[in-house]
Amino acid sequence: MTASCPPRVSPICPGPVRGTALVLVLACLAVVGCSGKRRELPPLGEVTGVVSLDGRPLPRAAVSFVPYERGNGAYGTTDDAGRYTLQYAVNHPGAVVGRHRVEIRTGGEGRDKDGNFVETAEQLPAKYHAKSELMATVAAGPNEINFELVSRPAPKPR
Repeated sequence: MTASCPPRVSPICPGPVRGTALVLVLACLAVVGCSGKRRELPPLGEVTGVVSLDGRPLPRAAVSFVPYERGNGAYGTTDDAGRYTLQYAVNHPGAVVGRHRVEIRTGGEGRDKDGNFVETAEQLPAKYHAKSELMATVAAGPNEINFELVSRPAPKPR
């Protein structure tokens, strides 16, 4: 006769409860980290500014700052006046102090004011997003960083 452990009773037998407990412990470690302490934020600078296209404010554009050194990127969206404010994380405005590659996009998927799904074509040249040539340096404290974009290249002198 072979002995078997009843499920969810014996601490030495694998079972659904032990598997669930292991998953919960691993999830807690992933969220909190091995030390049990919250991760410290890198030095941040507050970043606001205005994005314009051909001299006019650019509404509903996604603005991304991607640091060259360390840390996560920061993101914001322009309002109807072209103004943006960057967020590093929830309840943490700003961007990592240092140099950044900047991407500005107008196209993509999202929701309109009524909550309906919409897809918008990109209206900016790739030099402002996929092949961005934009750079910015964020300092500690408040930063006003404006971007004056042009939709067409300037005519070549003859």
